[in-house]
Amino acid sequence: MRMFEVTLTFSLDRISVLFALNVAILGIAALIGSLKYMEIYRFKPKIPYYPTLLIFIAAMLLIPMVQDWLSFLFLWEIMTLASYFLIIYDWPEENVKRAGWKYFVTMHLFDTSPLMLAVTLYYAGQGTFNFGPISEYKTAIVALFLLGFAAKAGLFPLHFWLPDAHPAAPSPVSALMSGAMVELGIYGSIRVLDAVNWSVPGWIAWLVGAMAVLSMLSAILTYPHQTDVKRLFAWSTIDNIGWMYAFLLAGLLGVAGIEKGVSYYVLAHGLAKGAAFLTTGALLYVFGTRNLDEMKGMINSDQTTAGLLIASIFALEGVPPFNLFLNKVEAIKTLFQVNGWLALFVGLEWVIAFIIFLRTIHAYVISDGKPELRRKLPVSIAIAVIILLILSLASQFVCNYVWTRW
Repeated sequence: MRMFEVTLTFSLDRISVLFALNVAILGIAALIGSLKYMEIYRFKPKIPYYPTLLIFIAAMLLIPMVQDWLSFLFLWEIMTLASYFLIIYDWPEENVKRAGWKYFVTMHLFDTSPLMLAVTLYYAGQGTFNFGPISEYKTAIVALFLLGFAAKAGLFPLHFWLPDAHPAAPSPVSALMSGAMVELGIYGSIRVLDAVNWSVPGWIAWLVGAMAVLSMLSAILTYPHQTDVKRLFAWSTIDNIGWMYAFLLAGLLGVAGIEKGVSYYVLAHGLAKGAAFLTTGALLYVFGTRNLDEMKGMINSDQTTAGLLIASIFALEGVPPFNLFLNKVEAIKTLFQVNGWLALFVGLEWVIAFIIFLRTIHAYVISDGKPELRRKLPVSIAIAVIILLILSLASQFVCNYVWTRW
């Protein structure tokens, strides 16, 4: 009878260190941002917030470090359960109950279950859980892994849980979920594709491409109808996940070294998205609402909070000098190597999304009106957002330093 062969090993390479760095930075920012923000929940029954948040961060930090699929799956489930408990933190609210239940069911049907089957087949075919080349059951294993990772990443049509779950969670948790957790779906996809040398059946490659395009398309069609600022940024996550999977498609179609471009994009997006969601926490703390209609003319009431929101939007939409601009340009350049029409679509989608967000700034931030302030902007939230914005200006330098010296 063959015993399980698994060696618990922790290590980092150039790819995993960037994903771990993204988690670490956002984890610190989320903890800082929570200090005053969580005061708004003082009359709510509490799940132990900080212990659960620390478990969530620790699991995400360890996932890029393990070198076997059994430990990976164990930490993945811890991450999923911790994020579920954080999503339902404000449990008495009916929308929170619905969001939490949708997340829990979706993750275990379309994320955990396919990953369990993939890991089982991997062990049956390779005789070990340790990372390595996939020789047996290759197509089935890759398809199951990619399905599970796409569900966690929120790739269309497996995105339906995300616009509810991310807004339901406390804003520092939303920052971690949108800026770090969903990106680990990209990390898992890179690892399994590395194991097959980026060689998959054509139908898998083009299915990934179609899902990426539909993610971007669904986002730009939905943006104009959003008045909940957290749902707006949640849809932006779905948009950017489409960009990341379009990057992966280029690798599947023969572009070498795609891991570098994807990892750079992940860090730049993670920092910008973390700043954006922490800023939504500032809006909720200062104005007592997430509804943009109720905050029209916010710049007339609180210039600092309004300024942080504008800066976060610019960082998230890739406006120079924020480094997501360079990553989006690199994505379009890479896609031109495999399909010019796809590259043109992605570029046009970027322009349309930017115009929509400019309209949001004009309609709600610098418009007429003067909403009432409930509280003063906490210094801790402002510091956390500013740190992420500064790092998002320097992320390309950080990535280059890590990539050349690791």
